[in-house]
Amino acid sequence: MAHKGLETIIIGAVSGAVTGFIATLVTTRWRIWWLQHHLHFEAEPGSIFHSHKSARIYNGYIFPLHSVFAYITIVHQLSDIVSPPPGMNAFVDEGCPKIVTDDRLCWSFAGNPASIDIYAGEKQAIAIANITADWIEFSSEDGWSTLTNGVKRSRVFLARKEYAATIKIVSKDTKAKEFKLLIDPDNMESPITLLRDKPLERFRQWFSSLHC
Repeated sequence: MAHKGLETIIIGAVSGAVTGFIATLVTTRWRIWWLQHHLHFEAEPGSIFHSHKSARIYNGYIFPLHSVFAYITIVHQLSDIVSPPPGMNAFVDEGCPKIVTDDRLCWSFAGNPASIDIYAGEKQAIAIANITADWIEFSSEDGWSTLTNGVKRSRVFLARKEYAATIKIVSKDTKAKEFKLLIDPDNMESPITLLRDKPLERFRQWFSSLHC
């Protein structure tokens, strides 16, 4: 009897440990999925009063995101790269040309940090582009060159034209999420436009029509 009792205790302990492990794994996976699902990109409207264009990253879930980095990939040609204005600097220039791929941006926060925390229900602005009549400046993890009189380095200065781009948001707490964009310097109202997935957009429009 004592032997059977010991077996029962061991089986119960093992079953409890396995159940606890599975529950923890499922809960963790669920939390990661929901954090990613509730991560949104909201482009800021254009303004005639300043040339810097940004967007807000919104954490719509109940848990915070820690150490959030933003990366940009730009669809451009090497011939689109232009020299920085006098006294300004960039990591990518005519002397060191490359296609901008998965390179870090900075946040529109004090000191333009490369990473921040985004708490539940919070929106944080990400610095993307500075559009002028002659070129488009993209920020880097170092910040903006034009805002610091050349002390810091921007990512790149490109010819003033329309570009497709991808912003990838990475954090400690969830999987990376990408947002497809169109950057149009001639669109004064929406210089940065989020390109929605077509099937998803059709569903969104259909769902919205049900509530009209």
